[in-house]
Amino acid sequence: MKKILILAALCLFPLFICGSENQGYIAGHITTCTAFINGYPADTTNWFFRAQHKVIQYWAYFLFPYGKELAAVKNRTFLFVNPYEYYSGKGDFKDENNYVFENKWISPTGKLVAEKTFSWNKTSSSDKVTIENMTYVPYAFINYIGIAQMFKENGQEKLPDEQGLYHINLYINGELAAVTFFEMKD
Repeated sequence: MKKILILAALCLFPLFICGSENQGYIAGHITTCTAFINGYPADTTNWFFRAQHKVIQYWAYFLFPYGKELAAVKNRTFLFVNPYEYYSGKGDFKDENNYVFENKWISPTGKLVAEKTFSWNKTSSSDKVTIENMTYVPYAFINYIGIAQMFKENGQEKLPDEQGLYHINLYINGELAAVTFFEMKD
């Protein structure tokens, strides 16, 4: 029954994401894997074995509208204070090109394993993709954690020492954008 619920969630989540009115971006591919080759996942793995694997890699590919504001930027809530807004006293600072990614890895018992926050400006990329007469800027958010070794530079706070189903949440500008799952096995 547990696997059926997980499968249903994995199948229905993309429909939920595509139906959101204020996202403005397209979620391409979200997965966990064991390695990258030329910046792309070498495989797609949702089961990791402590004796066999050293890291769990996370890869999320998105297309952001070129020359267009993401509607969620207007109502974004961050876990940090924008220094310009705070010190200038001028209120909200609207930045249509900057996106903040927050990546949280959660254990089966709800403990935070890793949390990484990263900012990306879409004007820093010269890559463009056209789909149905709309131009987008592609971006892949990548993170990884160690199974037996900590990677604090990636926001890892603890090892994935529990056996069972973990989930990874990705927030873009304070709004949930993607969820994926992996299972740790001994």
